[in-house]
Amino acid sequence: MTEVSVIIPAYNAADTLPRAIESALDQSVSNIEIIVIDDASEDSTAQISTSYDDERVQYVRHTQNRGGSAARNTGLDHASGKYISYLDADDEWKPDKLAKQLTELKSRSDEWIAAHCKRVFNVSRCQQLAFALSTAIGAKKKGTPKEGGEDLIKEIFLLNLSTGSSTLLVKRNVVEEIGGFDPSFPRHQDWEFLIRILQQGKIAYVDEPLVYKHGTGRPPVETYREGKSRLLSKFSDEVTRLESNGYPVTHVQHLELTKLYIEEGKLSQGFQRLPICNLGTRELLSVLWYVPAGVSNNLRNLLSV
Repeated sequence: MTEVSVIIPAYNAADTLPRAIESALDQSVSNIEIIVIDDASEDSTAQISTSYDDERVQYVRHTQNRGGSAARNTGLDHASGKYISYLDADDEWKPDKLAKQLTELKSRSDEWIAAHCKRVFNVSRCQQLAFALSTAIGAKKKGTPKEGGEDLIKEIFLLNLSTGSSTLLVKRNVVEEIGGFDPSFPRHQDWEFLIRILQQGKIAYVDEPLVYKHGTGRPPVETYREGKSRLLSKFSDEVTRLESNGYPVTHVQHLELTKLYIEEGKLSQGFQRLPICNLGTRELLSVLWYVPAGVSNNLRNLLSV
């Protein structure tokens, strides 16, 4: 039996897909299959995917573009592995990523059903510094637990648990039980997926940088707004429970959305949200941190017209 099925959703990913596939092929765990789901790409994704002379690489194509979540679910339909691991086409893994996660999971009891790991972002030193400063200004909680069960759901909502689909290794039967990813989510589909995993059991953590994320842009802020709206609505009972216990879930999510509006250059829309957020001094400073980026984006858009 195949040990791990690696599912790579790809849409017009010709520039980055080889790096992702090769990082999967380079895993120290050899008993794997790599399933590339081409979500109706219009570039050379198909030619790249079928060029590998390795029986572990499979290629499946959607005739219509259906989104990353649907592509991951198609990958699950074609998977034969005991474990499922997802790899975005613009990310890459260190060679021992799967091995270390498998070792961690197999050393624990059956209630541990998944594992994630640390990820690092391949950005410039200036961007790293900016991120570190913005995190410090935002007073992100230190010492937040990174493994456990339903207690981690709170940390996801409060933005204290930073992870993504490329960091996950999940027992296949669990993914099948929860029905895979929810295709209705345009953003935060990985958060939604992880919350449902945590409702089934516990997730372990490998405290090593085993995933590299490369900056390839991000969707418009309205996509984030819709994703957050769906997230808060789908888990409204959980949100109500957390807020009744003093955890400001809605406030934190609105605050992040405010920052995204401002950073994108939609300053008026961002600042209009401030009364909703009821900001403290430190939170206001964290919002103002994004103003220069928003002004710069506006100027760039004006000059490009």
